[in-house]
Amino acid sequence: MTEPGWLRRAGALVARWTVDTVGVLLALSAGTFALVLLARGDAAAMLAATRAGRPATPEQVEAVRVELGMDAPAPVRYLRWLRDAVTGDFGVSLRTDTPIGPEIADRIGVTLGLVAGSTVVALTVGVGIGVAGAVLRRGPLRGTLRVGALLATSVPAFWLSYLLVLLLALRLGLVPTSGIAGPATWVMPMAVLGLPAAGALSRVVAVTLREALDRPYVLAAQARGSSPLSIVLRDGLPNAAGPILSVAGFTVGTLLVGTVVVEQIFGWPGLGAYFVRAAAARDVPALQASALLLGGGFILANRLADVVQGLVDPRSRRTGDVRGQRAGLRSPARRDPTRRVQAARGEPT
Repeated sequence: MTEPGWLRRAGALVARWTVDTVGVLLALSAGTFALVLLARGDAAAMLAATRAGRPATPEQVEAVRVELGMDAPAPVRYLRWLRDAVTGDFGVSLRTDTPIGPEIADRIGVTLGLVAGSTVVALTVGVGIGVAGAVLRRGPLRGTLRVGALLATSVPAFWLSYLLVLLLALRLGLVPTSGIAGPATWVMPMAVLGLPAAGALSRVVAVTLREALDRPYVLAAQARGSSPLSIVLRDGLPNAAGPILSVAGFTVGTLLVGTVVVEQIFGWPGLGAYFVRAAAARDVPALQASALLLGGGFILANRLADVVQGLVDPRSRRTGDVRGQRAGLRSPARRDPTRRVQAARGEPT
């Protein structure tokens, strides 16, 4: 039966997360609005010229400005946008003169599919390299894996994109250079997003798993005759899952933000490319809406990782503090070897 203390701590944690999330989203939307105002150019003149099909007259520009409420002071315009955004109405795009909601709905599926595929690449490659790095304590293979992970993390996304285009598309002819027209077109975007994330994740997996494999209960499992694979899968990875899940959640968030670059390079009609085009055209409503969704997705990925970590980490379940227990630093078990072993195996202390 759930303890009332746990319920109170869980409720306080959810309330704190909600307040933090709302605050970050408000700051993100306000910051985006302010930066667009400071940039050069007149969005009303751009929209008036788009409608007229030629350079607009001052009267036409002023009419557009009044129609869209752009003649009001900046704080009033921001509060109006915020009021409508809470109800799901993001307004009309200044670039295309169409509602923003349907435009985003048509593109967000592409971005989520790219993030999902890149996440699979990052988790598969990152966990695989990390486990190999933890099991192989020395030797040339371990050094090669470490160098590969470092290079994958350090290489900029745009440089890796052009490198893959030159190698896979132009020289070998294995995949198209751009567009989204079949499974082959997913290879390079997923690799560009997933490989750097895999490099960062592999280092965390290697360090945390190596620490878990050095604990006394692993020696006990070896004495019982358990196979090395069984020890890694049954004893090592579950007890190293806390920090790994934390970094995995952050990784998914960075993949979502990384689509801004990758979709533009490979010509994908996703939310990231939509954000870039809105920024280039000073399309304030579209820019705010896409920035809000990208930032919200980043925060949501981290929050879900915290929830999953709380479900799989016994120390987090007992304390109700996921973030404070990520490395077990606050746990009383850290101060006593016997309790540390029991806590790591999920046994009551």
